[in-house]
Amino acid sequence: SVARAMANFGLEKLVLVRPAEGLLEDPQLLPMAREKARHIIEGAKVFDDLAEALKDVEIALGFSARFGKKRSDSVGLKEAARKIASEHGGGKIAGVFGSEDKGLSNADLEKCHWLAKIPTSPTLSSLNLSQAVMLFAYEIFMVSQESAEKPQKSRKAATVEEMEGFYGHLERVLDKIGFIEEENPARMMNAMRRIFSRRLPDPRDVSILRGMLSKVELTIKRAKEGKD
Repeated sequence: SVARAMANFGLEKLVLVRPAEGLLEDPQLLPMAREKARHIIEGAKVFDDLAEALKDVEIALGFSARFGKKRSDSVGLKEAARKIASEHGGGKIAGVFGSEDKGLSNADLEKCHWLAKIPTSPTLSSLNLSQAVMLFAYEIFMVSQESAEKPQKSRKAATVEEMEGFYGHLERVLDKIGFIEEENPARMMNAMRRIFSRRLPDPRDVSILRGMLSKVELTIKRAKEGKD
């Protein structure tokens, strides 16, 4: 059903992270996808880790129907699609969806640049997986059609791999200077991720930020050597 929804709106690349055992060998899979979408299933890539699956992606939209304090920084799907088209047209975009029963964990959502929300009736807020993929594919298709008619300047965003490297470096430095509370480092890093996700850094931005962090590390090292 997901493959067919993708084919309806011109999406070709399906990536599965830790799929159920034997899923791709299920004899019902290809008939359900219909002839025009079978190649999507046959060409699906499988990964054991979400970060590895997203490493070359510039903008990852994580979808969830559950929101709380840790998931308050969400953006509507239509707004996200239009922002991508106007600022990052031609970039590598991914819609990230969880399983039917559990959805995406907080750790999964940390790997995504934006938390995307599909507006629904409060009486039944959750969508099944293929419905959510269909709406994502539709919105991306519509803005891509509009962008083809009215080309706009775009800015390349840093990939997930580059951002994860930066976040790891940032956490290490913040820990060294005593900025992070030892009992709950994840809370501060979640806040940092939200800050940088509001304006997606480009590769040069990340290089400058990491150069700054390296300078801080060098200064700390020299200060310690001076004391010794």
